[in-house]
Amino acid sequence: MAVKDEVKVRATFAIRPRPRVRRQEMFKYVLLIPMFVLLLLLFVYPIVYALHSTFESYMYGRATGYAGVQNWIDVFHDGSFWASFGRTLAYSVISIPIELVFSMGLALAYSQITGFIGGILRTIAVLPFIVMPLVTGIIWKLIFLPNFGVADAIEVAVGLKPLDWLGTNKGAVAAVIIMDFWMWIPFLFLIILAGLQALPEEPFEAALVDGASAWQRFFKITLPLLRQTLMVAVILRVIDAFRIFDQVYSMTGGGPGVATQFLSLHVADVAFNQTDFGHASVQLFIIFVIMLCLVSVFYVLSERDTK
Repeated sequence: MAVKDEVKVRATFAIRPRPRVRRQEMFKYVLLIPMFVLLLLLFVYPIVYALHSTFESYMYGRATGYAGVQNWIDVFHDGSFWASFGRTLAYSVISIPIELVFSMGLALAYSQITGFIGGILRTIAVLPFIVMPLVTGIIWKLIFLPNFGVADAIEVAVGLKPLDWLGTNKGAVAAVIIMDFWMWIPFLFLIILAGLQALPEEPFEAALVDGASAWQRFFKITLPLLRQTLMVAVILRVIDAFRIFDQVYSMTGGGPGVATQFLSLHVADVAFNQTDFGHASVQLFIIFVIMLCLVSVFYVLSERDTK
């Protein structure tokens, strides 16, 4: 019996964690404290402060008192805000699907190119990201400049009447979308190309053995396997479409009139030109909620496709 009791005592002490092990585990959590503090300062605090600003009234950029929910009521009845939301939504619906189609075509074509030429093409695709968005807007403004721009020269060379791209509503929107193509098609192309190169070869080899055509392989194998990659590309593109500012501001300034005054430009006008930070904060929170809902929908669809 004494031997059994001794064995039990040793087993009890063996399963108890040593104090040194506990200190090591606690030390790991202590190391995470600076990260959490930085997260609070850079992410949580600005959101809380901005939420507090939505309930304040401002005059000439200075808080003048507590406004309650009046700022929210005013913004929900603000026609100019919802008009800018409609312009942003229309711009996104037009540009994103076309960019995805072109990017997919380029990625499929590029996947057949290897060697030195493939490396050159990939380098060219990265070039639009080297240019700052503000500079991009200035470059394209010069391209569409009436009488002196490259666009007018091309139109005259092919026998067309030069268009006033930046002087008309439809022309300015079309110019912004063309600039957007130049910026985002290469980025989406690289994302889709990476997804294509990561696809397994076995399903395609089996489809070739079964005699499937190129279209059948694309719609039955490539697209389903690329669904996750395309979902990521769409999420990134939608987020950027709703926060586009620099290139449009330097290219059109939101004009002519308010033809290209998207959400971000409208919020900036309310905050800095009208110095009404309360209404601007409300608009930013509405945009935040809209983006959160869109990303959540895309995430749910993506998770459903994987199951």
